Amino acid sequence: MGNIRGAQRHFARVASVYDRYRNTDPDVIDAILDHLPMDRPEIHVADIGCGTGRYSALLTTSMNGALRLWCCDYSFEMLRECREELSDAMRDRLLRVCRVNAGKLPFTDQSLDAIVTFNAVHHFDLERFFAESARSLKPGSLLAVYTRTPEQNARTIWGQHFPGFNEKEQRLYPRERLERAVYNIPSLQLEDVRELSHHRIEPSDQLLDRARNFHYSTFALYSPEEFAAAFETFSQKLKFLGNGTVEHDSDNTLMLIRRTEATDLPYDVAP
Repeated sequence: MGNIRGAQRHFARVASVYDRYRNTDPDVIDAILDHLPMDRPEIHVADIGCGTGRYSALLTTSMNGALRLWCCDYSFEMLRECREELSDAMRDRLLRVCRVNAGKLPFTDQSLDAIVTFNAVHHFDLERFFAESARSLKPGSLLAVYTRTPEQNARTIWGQHFPGFNEKEQRLYPRERLERAVYNIPSLQLEDVRELSHHRIEPSDQLLDRARNFHYSTFALYSPEEFAAAFETFSQKLKFLGNGTVEHDSDNTLMLIRRTEATDLPYDVAP
C-alpha cells in the first residue's frame, strides 16, 4: 500500500510537467499497428496507465476514424492533463477518460479489440492485469505491453551514472517473468517480443532538468538527502561525458500478445 500511495503522490506532483520531460517513442506505435485487427469497422482500444495521453495521442493520429479509445489511469491528476491535452479531433475518437485499477478493468467480457500499455506495467499486479486483459479482449485481439526490463534499465544513462538508480528501482519485471505470466493464461499467446533501441543526443542541462523534475518515478524512491547527493554526483559525471551534450542509448521491450479462443483461467482472479 505504501508503494501505491507513493506512486500516487509522485504522479500528482509531476502531472502538469510530465509531457515536457518524458521521451516518447513513435516507432512503438508503428510496430503495434502492424498487429492490430485493422479490418474491423470500429476498433475499440484501451490505453491502460495512459498518463497524460502521450501515446494515446499518437494512436489517434496514426489510425483512421475507426478508432474508439479509452484513456485509463489510476491518477486523477494525470487523467485531467490527458483530457486537457487531447485535441478536438482526438476527442472525437475518445469514448471515455476513466480512472481504473489495472487489476480490475471496467470493461465487459470480450469487448475490446486491443489493450495497450506504455511504460506502466511495472506499477501493475502483473497476473491480475493479464487475466483482466484476457477477459476483456475479443478472441483474436491484441495486448501490447511496452516496458523496460531491469537489464535495460541498467544500461540507460540513469542506470549507469545516477547513483543508486538500479538499486532503488526494483519494480521492473524481467523478460522471463513477463513471458511466464503470459503463458499462465491459457487464452493468451505470446506472438512476438521486440527490443527497440533509441539513440539519443541531448543537452546535459536537459537531462539535469529531467532529474530535478522527477521524470522517472524512481527518483521518488530517494530520500531528499539521497537524491541531492546522487544528483550532484550525476551532474559532475555529465561534465565528463560530453561538452554540454550527451549521447546515450535507451532500450525498451515490446511484447505483442494475442487473445486466443481459450477462456479458462488457471486461478481465481476475483478480489
